[in-house]
Amino acid sequence: MGLDAPTSQLMELKVVAEMPEVVVPAEPTPEGAFYLSNIDQVVNFYVETVYFFKANAAKGVDNVAEVLKEALSKLLVPYHFLAGRLTLNMQQMRMEIDCNRAGVLFTKSTTDLSISDLGDVSLPNPLFRSLILLPKDADTVSEAPIMTAQVTLFKCGGFCLGHYMNHAVMDGISALKFLNNWCSIAKGEGLTLPPSLDRTLLSARSPPSPVFDHPEFVKLSDMPTNTSFTTTDAIGAQFKGTSAPINHVFQIFPFTAQELESLKQHALSDPSISKCSTFEAIVAHVWQARSKSVAAAPDQQCKIFFAVDFRNRIYPPLPSNYVGNAVVAPLVQVQHADLISNSLSFCVRKIQQCMECVTDEYVRSSIDWWETYKGVPAFLGEILVSAWWKIPFETVDFGWGKPIYAGPVVNDRSEFILLLSNGKRDGGLNIYLALLPEEMAKFEQNIKVPSMS
Repeated sequence: MGLDAPTSQLMELKVVAEMPEVVVPAEPTPEGAFYLSNIDQVVNFYVETVYFFKANAAKGVDNVAEVLKEALSKLLVPYHFLAGRLTLNMQQMRMEIDCNRAGVLFTKSTTDLSISDLGDVSLPNPLFRSLILLPKDADTVSEAPIMTAQVTLFKCGGFCLGHYMNHAVMDGISALKFLNNWCSIAKGEGLTLPPSLDRTLLSARSPPSPVFDHPEFVKLSDMPTNTSFTTTDAIGAQFKGTSAPINHVFQIFPFTAQELESLKQHALSDPSISKCSTFEAIVAHVWQARSKSVAAAPDQQCKIFFAVDFRNRIYPPLPSNYVGNAVVAPLVQVQHADLISNSLSFCVRKIQQCMECVTDEYVRSSIDWWETYKGVPAFLGEILVSAWWKIPFETVDFGWGKPIYAGPVVNDRSEFILLLSNGKRDGGLNIYLALLPEEMAKFEQNIKVPSMS
């Protein structure tokens, strides 16, 4: 069932890039410190995304880079913080943005390849990193631009937008609204939805009063003394990507809409389950299949994290145009023996119970916990499911039509499991994950969708 990653026979993706330009807001913008919430503080890493657009014979691509660059400059007026730099407030020991108009990096590049030469672009491929503008003159997060953009023209007449952004400034939902605004300006239609920038809506209470334990975090005071996880080190740390685990193999597992529906029906066959979403079914199935494939003591806790959007789970709800991170990643844990011996419905129920716990009080407690203890996500050695396929990035249209595929550049972190669009808009999706070779062989069998008896 699985596909090796990547499947393309292409061994090299050569591009010729122009000298990067600094794009600043087209008009004067506020300067000074820009507040980041406690939710923002724990996601200080960069996300690399590619958007492939096929040739548009009616428009051509000669001016696409200029159109996108000019629209970006206009967009940076309402999104002025993106032109700043992450810094550390030494008095408060927390990250913020210095709105210094240092700018966003932008470049245009060309290649002798056609998009078809890349194979199935919906499959993660490390070669796609050539389509991302990585800041070569910055050694640390504080020196690096918050965002870069690269437009690559293919000989077939298509193009790719490579987008690089620090997750601390916005989550996937905010990023999609940012991109749709960029598209709207590029088409001469102005802002689709003016952004709401007030992140103090997610400030800690006074005094902070966490009421949950929040095992999804590790207190800085509990970190080993030889490990750099302080906010200061995060700002000064190298921002370049980590290397893939030497002993792991990465693989893609496609699921059709019919298979996903079959998983939901399996879960619903238990009378205690009255409803089941595709997300709940596939996460439960992957979690159980992976647990069956790895060696663990019967009483070992199998843990899984997944992001839950809380925009409408808190009171008052966040504005629909809120810009920032508005997700928490609660932890579900079950003993290995229980997880592998029980039904899919059992796993679905555990996930649903976890999601139901994400209430206003839980979110406020999480914010207060970080204010009290500071800390980092407890992802090390656990698994985190990132549901890219749920956010419709394929709707992005700068005037050349919608992309044939939009998604992240291949992830090289073994604890991340990505749920990705398959690029077909047929209700299916792709699972992308890493395991040791002997574990992957077992996973290939365990991930198969069981037939309904």
